[in-house]
Amino acid sequence: MSTKTKTQPKGLTFTHNGHRYKLDGLPVTGVTTILNGGVPKPALVYWAGKTVAEYVEANPLEIESLRNREDVDFVRELAGIPAKVRDDAGVTGTAVHDFAEALATKGEVEDVPEGLVGYVEGYADFLDRFQITPLLMERPCASRKDWYAGKFDMIATSPLLNDGNPVMIDLKTSKYVYGETGLQTAAYSLAEFYMDEDGKEQPLPEIAATYVAHVTPMDRIGVNARYGEAPLGTTLYPLAKNRDEMKGHYAMFLAAAYTHKTTKLRESIVGEPVTTEQKAAAA
Repeated sequence: MSTKTKTQPKGLTFTHNGHRYKLDGLPVTGVTTILNGGVPKPALVYWAGKTVAEYVEANPLEIESLRNREDVDFVRELAGIPAKVRDDAGVTGTAVHDFAEALATKGEVEDVPEGLVGYVEGYADFLDRFQITPLLMERPCASRKDWYAGKFDMIATSPLLNDGNPVMIDLKTSKYVYGETGLQTAAYSLAEFYMDEDGKEQPLPEIAATYVAHVTPMDRIGVNARYGEAPLGTTLYPLAKNRDEMKGHYAMFLAAAYTHKTTKLRESIVGEPVTTEQKAAAA
């Protein structure tokens, strides 16, 4: 009597519904998930409280209406405001990334919503100013050795950067740019492979350095005032200036990955309460 075993599919796949990666048929953690769970973010506590306070101050009539509605949990509604602000910013960021990819690969974009025109104009100026030539855009990558996956924004060359050698550029539309992006880009740069458009594994080119492009609007009017005194348009910041720095950032990424991986283990450290009866029984 013979039994058949199901062969696991080879390669990296991504499920948009749920935003999950699988590598060789097994779940694999994404780079941003690792960093979210493995890098402390104490400033988020202050940001969440400040976001609720600002919303309450700016919307007194809506707040009063919510307070008087019996079908609404007032506290829960207020507690959910930071998540809504974060999600709205995420929608903007995704749209800007899509236009940025089209602009870098095709040289032009159409039907840009009015609220995103300032982002696109600034990004177009950045591409021209630095004479950016994209090599790879928005490709999934992974490491079997260290078991992670992700999708990088851009590998490109520029005669003005690192002697024209390939560099990794991550795009951010957040209010600020943060050092953990160095860990993120190091993980992408030192991944074992990327998946090409035909679904085949390919080695990444040797990345000379990593950068973050802070994509902001060309004005600071209305909602764009949140960028404060950040330079208008797109500003390029260095992260790892060479391979040695990149490897140092990668070591920090692996430390964050270990912290994230051991979350449940830490939660199980505390045992059941010790009682005097247990001591007596042991005697």
